[in-house]
Amino acid sequence: MSGPVSPQVVHEAACWFVQLQSTDASPADHDACQRWRASHAEHEAAWQQALQVSQRFGSLPSALGMQTLARSRRQSRRGVLKSVLVLGAALPAGWMMAREQAWFADYRTAVGERRRLQLQDGTRIELNSGSAISVRFDADCRRVTLLRGEMQVDAARDCTAGVCRSLVVESCGGEVIAEQATFVIRQMAPGSRVSVLSGALQLVPQDAPGDGAWLRAGQQALLTRAGVGPLGQASAHAADWTRGVLRAADMRLGEFVAELARYRTGWLLCDPRVAELRLSGTFQLDNSGPVLDSLAAALPVRVQYRTRYWVSVVPV
Repeated sequence: MSGPVSPQVVHEAACWFVQLQSTDASPADHDACQRWRASHAEHEAAWQQALQVSQRFGSLPSALGMQTLARSRRQSRRGVLKSVLVLGAALPAGWMMAREQAWFADYRTAVGERRRLQLQDGTRIELNSGSAISVRFDADCRRVTLLRGEMQVDAARDCTAGVCRSLVVESCGGEVIAEQATFVIRQMAPGSRVSVLSGALQLVPQDAPGDGAWLRAGQQALLTRAGVGPLGQASAHAADWTRGVLRAADMRLGEFVAELARYRTGWLLCDPRVAELRLSGTFQLDNSGPVLDSLAAALPVRVQYRTRYWVSVVPV
């Protein structure tokens, strides 16, 4: 396939790689990995990346004791975190660069944390889990750069003597320009999804500034370097996370688990054999343990804890 592989898929490929390196990997595990790889071209591309990294570093996972990762009862937190850092080597260079930039952010949140800010111009921002921004204001422009993750922005109007400074939000794919609007912006391959809650704003693609578009309240679109995706109706639940809620309406279990994983430290994965199951409901993000328990009660699945930091939703 052409184009970048999403971090979530690279993450899944790394976990599959570790699982198959363990001494208790079964033929069923190998078959499940094959099905995962065959289900989408992006999965296979991520798998090949994992293999290349392993070859480059000389069977890196086994050399660092990856087999112990499957021994959940004896694995220490320190050991798990070490394994997580090792697997970080499998991430694409561009993604690692973004991570490094986030370390120097003006504001950031840890996994599972949300944070509310008010900037010097009165603009209010709420950062979602695992997000980071930098802020730069000057006489002509107010600029906020989303380095990672997702945020809700309530842009304040900033006018002096009839001259207004626009708020420019820079993210993957290009810029969002607004004077007074409320919107949610989330980085997701291959760009950033923008949902407008009130007001209006302009989307400017990085490589095609002449192909931008205006969005108004109730609209959303994907902003990429090459252009703006089809305009659509913004989800009524786009900002639910600001209230600590995840709503599912006939949602694929695989998609639901991927969303929940954004708020949980470590790895939370969904076995491809149950990924197409559907669920509906309203779930609290601040405590994922009861949410996982509810999945096992409502669907033909069980929650497998290899360690506290590596959890999988698998068939019963």
